[in-house]
Amino acid sequence: MRPMSSRPSPPFLSGVVAAVRAAAKAPLPDVIQPSHSFVLDLGFDSMSMAILGLTLEDEFHCVILLDAWIGQHADPAALTVASLCAYLQESLVGDGAESLHD
Repeated sequence: MRPMSSRPSPPFLSGVVAAVRAAAKAPLPDVIQPSHSFVLDLGFDSMSMAILGLTLEDEFHCVILLDAWIGQHADPAALTVASLCAYLQESLVGDGAESLHD
């Protein structure tokens, strides 16, 4: 696994933010930061996470399984927007995805 930048790349960040806004049940901050925790800051629960997975699939036009990302973090507070962007970048680009948005 190659090292990931601490700053999410713009296509991943914008896609994740769009999916977060579509999947959220709770009110969200005006600006979603990479450091925001899905659980602590954005009010996500297991149902919201399931909806997020489906919304990400629509956003990125491919199958996205979040189980591995969630399993990488023993502390739910570590499930941040940045960690999701890094996971998607590694998963999608690492699998040879050429384009995120057609």
